Amino acid sequence: MIRVLLCHEQPLVRTGLRTVLTNEPDLRLIGDYDAGDAAAGAIPGLAPDVLLASLACLGYGTGRLVDAASRNPVPVIVLAGAGEKECVERALRTGARGFILDDDPVEQIAYAIRSVAAGHALLSPEVTSGVIAGYTGRAPRTERPDLHELLSPRELDVLRLLATGEPVARIAKELFVAEVTVRSHIHHLLRKLGLTRSFQAVALAYHTGLVDPLSTVVEPAPALVNGSGADSTAHR
Repeated sequence: MIRVLLCHEQPLVRTGLRTVLTNEPDLRLIGDYDAGDAAAGAIPGLAPDVLLASLACLGYGTGRLVDAASRNPVPVIVLAGAGEKECVERALRTGARGFILDDDPVEQIAYAIRSVAAGHALLSPEVTSGVIAGYTGRAPRTERPDLHELLSPRELDVLRLLATGEPVARIAKELFVAEVTVRSHIHHLLRKLGLTRSFQAVALAYHTGLVDPLSTVVEPAPALVNGSGADSTAHR
């Protein structure tokens, strides 16, 4: 059972998310807050597996809620509005593991929670092209680059595994090579793509279709209790 703590200042958004979580047997809402300070104070006692919070509640990376999530630690998924897409870089730099939009499909939100709880990272498909453009200095392109032409077969293997959230040590074990070899492949593929950070390459892998999100979906765990498994408590 994945324990989720929700913090969002808009009552309608919280209501919609409560419905989403109630209908997912492996997700359990353990706290529901409309202010970052209140949610921050609840984190030590509730011990959530994932924090789902708006940028306003997080204080754009400077608020008490971010500090509380970092100390405990709890992985953070930012739930942003359509007009906040440009904040993705700031959120990632302050430690967020996911960045999704509040109008993303229900399945995408549930998938993001499962992915982050499993140790992976995830960006909404709606923001990946902007992330790539921001780091390459180019406007989003209508034509997607062919990664099979730009990268070697081994570099493609490494990128696919990076996109599933695997750490370098596990990638090395999977490919039967040394960790230093994996790091070398990552360095070379970033250089070939004109990028500087691994998460940029992961975003590009999803954006270009090299990795199909459906192929890396974290399946729901069997329900541990009867009924929906949701236990939401509203706090105002």
